[in-house]
Amino acid sequence: MQAVTTQKLRLEQKKNRLVIEETKLKLKERKARTRHLIELGGLIVKADLDLLPTNTLYGSLLSLKESDIKDQWTKTGKDALDQEQQQKTAVILKLDEKPSLEIRSHIRSHSLKWNHLRNEWYGYVLDLQDLKDGLGDMKYELQIIDK
Repeated sequence: MQAVTTQKLRLEQKKNRLVIEETKLKLKERKARTRHLIELGGLIVKADLDLLPTNTLYGSLLSLKESDIKDQWTKTGKDALDQEQQQKTAVILKLDEKPSLEIRSHIRSHSLKWNHLRNEWYGYVLDLQDLKDGLGDMKYELQIIDK
């Protein structure tokens, strides 16, 4: 009798672990979908289409789905993204003191990411002068990484 009770308990524990794993997988899938949707929204902003009415955007996307122009648009988009990447400069930004929320937001708007192990910002910047201007009178060291 005790062996059956022990076996039931083990099966219940195994079932609970599976439920936890399933919940983790669903959360991971939701985060991946959210990230994908954010990237799509970023592309619409990058193409300066974010001011168009929703109906216009939706209609244009539907017409894209039904047309044969996809290959040409794929090449045009790839060329534009490659050209933009070539115009970016790899940098490392070190600050002498913790920046305000406004300055951190400005740094992030230039696509820099925080490395908490090295206590520095890093990434690729399109407009170096604008980044510098937004730092104001903060003391910083900006290292440009050669390609």
